[in-house]
Amino acid sequence: MEITGLDIGQGDAIVVQLPTEEVFLVDGGSSNKKNIGQYQLLPFLKNQGISYVDAVFISHTDEDHISGVREILEYMNKKVISLKIGNLILPEIREKSKAWTELEELAEKVGIRVHTAKEGDTFRVGEGKISVLSPKAGASGENVNEDAVVFLLSYKNFQGLFTGDVGEETEKKLLPVLTDVDFLKVGHHGSGYSSSQAFLDQIKPEVSLISCSESNTYGHPSPEAVTRLKKAGSRVEYTMKSGAVTIFTDGEKVGIRRFSPS
Repeated sequence: MEITGLDIGQGDAIVVQLPTEEVFLVDGGSSNKKNIGQYQLLPFLKNQGISYVDAVFISHTDEDHISGVREILEYMNKKVISLKIGNLILPEIREKSKAWTELEELAEKVGIRVHTAKEGDTFRVGEGKISVLSPKAGASGENVNEDAVVFLLSYKNFQGLFTGDVGEETEKKLLPVLTDVDFLKVGHHGSGYSSSQAFLDQIKPEVSLISCSESNTYGHPSPEAVTRLKKAGSRVEYTMKSGAVTIFTDGEKVGIRRFSPS
């Protein structure tokens, strides 16, 4: 299995490919790059020989997580690309933003099945299992970051944790259900308000991936967050330094491949 974090500037876009050819995308947006659907997501998928994406998981509907996905759905609606998508998974929240509704409507127009995700839900993608840990049932969605979808990806003995933009508030709530993981998609682009020490001491990620832009104005990644990751024994990878970063595993061992080694 391969997990590739794409270098799309200040945002998140992760492509997961399983050995049995199933593919899913986790988020896909940027706040400082335009047309990442046309110039980065679609070219990467084409380069990998991917013409069908089984599912797109949206952690939350901030622009830096959805701009490229929305762009691709618009292209599909105009019938100018051949890519097909089977399912769109959105966070199950009460207060749906305009962006949430737009994604749902676009997906339905092009025949993509729309689902929602909340704590306790599971999804099967080939030999992979996705266990949703957050948001809780009945979450308002008022705080889109803290009510983002957090899920655990299991593949044989490999465990990967995808955290969207949740911060310490949600990390504390997850502590009772978390154990060691092999891979962590670092929350909120390495913000100092995420990746708390208690959280990291609980999950002890072997490899952590930070997706952010070198030119961002938010100070991401926070030096304090990086220090905490390293203190927890994690190897830290950055899209801003290495370009695309691929974590690959046979379900037992874990390796790393960088587009432009730092």
